[in-house]
This record gives sequence, C-alpha cells and structure tokens, in this order.
Amino acid sequence: MFAPPHSRRPRFPLATRVTVALTATVALASTAGVASAPARVEAAQVPVVNVAALTTVAPSTSRLSGPDRYATAVAISKANFDPTMEWAVVASGETFSDALGAGPFASLLRAPLILVPRTGTLPSVVATELDRLKVKKIVVVGGTSAVSATMSTQLGRHITGGTASYLTRVAGVNRFDTAAQLTEGFDPVLTGVPVYIANSASPDALGGGAAASIGGGALLLSKATSLPKETVAALKRVKPSKVYVLGGTSVISSAVVTAVRAAVPGVGVQRLAGADRFETAAKVSREAVASSPQILLANGLNYPDALAGSATALYGGRPVLLTRKECVPSATLAEIKRLGTTRVTALGGTVMVSDAALKLKAC
Repeated sequence: MFAPPHSRRPRFPLATRVTVALTATVALASTAGVASAPARVEAAQVPVVNVAALTTVAPSTSRLSGPDRYATAVAISKANFDPTMEWAVVASGETFSDALGAGPFASLLRAPLILVPRTGTLPSVVATELDRLKVKKIVVVGGTSAVSATMSTQLGRHITGGTASYLTRVAGVNRFDTAAQLTEGFDPVLTGVPVYIANSASPDALGGGAAASIGGGALLLSKATSLPKETVAALKRVKPSKVYVLGGTSVISSAVVTAVRAAVPGVGVQRLAGADRFETAAKVSREAVASSPQILLANGLNYPDALAGSATALYGGRPVLLTRKECVPSATLAEIKRLGTTRVTALGGTVMVSDAALKLKAC
C-alpha cells in the first residue's frame, strides 16, 4: 500500500511544440481548484469499511455519463473538479495508447483528463467544460497523429486569462517515449514512486492507471517481448519504489520482467496477472488499496471511459474495476466485497455499463 502523493509542480516550457523538453526550468504554481466534495479525500484517509457489508446491504449506485466518450469524460471532470484549474490534460479519444499514461500524469497535476477527437471540430461539450473550469494551461498528450495541430489550436482558444502559448504538447517519437516523457519535468522530481508497466495494446493497463494515480506513481509501456529503451531510461531516472508488471506472459513475457529487473537492480518487481482482464484489474486493486468505500466501474471491453476515470481515482482512493456490459465478472464482485465498497459509480452510459451491471448482476 502507498501513502497518497504530495502535490507536484510541473516545469514545462509554455510553448506549443511537437516534442516538449520537460526538463526545462520554468517553475509553475501548484494546481488549484480540486473540488472539496466529501468523496475527494486522500487514500490514507479512507475509513475502513466492514468487508462483510455487501452480504446484506447492496452498495448505492451512481453514473457519470454522456452521449459519447467525450461527454462522459466531461461528466467525470464535472463531478471531480471545480474552477479555477491550473491545468487540464487532453488526450485522444480515438488513439488510446497515449492516454494510458495520461491518467496518472493528470492525477499528479491534480487535473482532469479530457478526451478529444483526433481532428475536426472540438466538441462543444469539451469547450464548455474548459470554459467552466477556467483552465489556465493545457497539456496535450501525444503527437499530431493523435491530436492534430488544428485540434490543439481550438483547445488554445479556451485557455482562461492567457493565450495559446499556455498550451504545451508532450509527444515522443513513439508511444513508449510519450509515456516516459510524462514522468519528467516535475518539481520535486518524480522519484521513489510505484511504477506500473503494461503492454501498450492491453486492457490490463486500465486498472494499472488508476492504481498509479492512487499511489502517486506512473504508468509506463512495454512491447510484448521486449522492453523499449525509452521505458528503460525512465525506470532508471525515476528509481521506483516498486515495479508492477501487468498481465500474464502472453501479454508481457518473462524476458521483459528480466529486463525490468536489470534496469532497476534491488527494486522489487512483481507481476500482477489474472485469468483475464477483469481478474487482473481486481488483483491490481488488491495490491494498491486496503479498503475503499467507493469504486469506479468501467467497461473492460471498450476503454475510453476507464481512461478518463483513472485520473480521478486518487480522490477517495477509488480503484477502477472492470465489467462486461450486462453483468459483472466474479473476480470484480469478489474485489468489491473485499474492499468493503458501499458506493459504485459507473463510468459511461448504459451502452457501456448496463443498469443490471451497475446493480452488480453476476455473470
């Protein structure tokens, strides 16, 4: 289990570019504007709830949703953040690889994760939310193939009290480099925190992103059979307190685990893997959280809502657990019971998480 993270201040240069030198020395004020609803407490303050409660009392339920993934991300933002926000983090709602690391990154900034289309017109619901939050600065995660220059220009028009120069882009030469860059440029330096490593094409990253947010850590990406050099460099720089490899050997091979150990000798490396994505997410939750009165429930077969939710897992120490649309797998139900959960919040509409699943109908 990990203590909740302290607020960190990014040191990004305030200029729009494809690749951002995150080690620049421009110091920015700490984030502000996180709403103070009772649910938004640090993980260490979460009270211990009777684990047996679910056997007699069904958890209360709620839903954060919109007509599409962009509106759902906005609904998640509205429920967790109040103006004025120092930062908003924006990632593609179409290309998920860059958004995997963006959730924990947004959590470190105490910022919402907003999703946008790759190109075209900025959704009006996103524009309205940025205006509501009175966002001072925006970080776009991913290159122009993920979030186009045209989309970035439109985002820049919704920066309050500034200009488009207060929009910056974090983009590496590939998805592994982008995730690695998201761990750079913090003051104090991001070090000694838990790091989760996931296959960039695997849903095992969904629960890992939330766990990284709760623990004040980061999520890095790997190939199935080899550890990218960008990830190796990030591991050596962060000097993690522990590394969690997400998924079984068919997703991340033993050779990758060996490479992780070689990159950070003396650091504990643990594989968290279940029979499927649902059980893996439950195991990640079990390792990260002792108990939690709240959980976030997301569709494990359709990813965007879980990505936006991972940025808010910190508030209340709420793990993201996965479900099928119409029913909840046994591994997820067992973890909800172990956590002593008394409130379940579905991420997405009924096309993603049905009312039956929200009421914890077993598969």
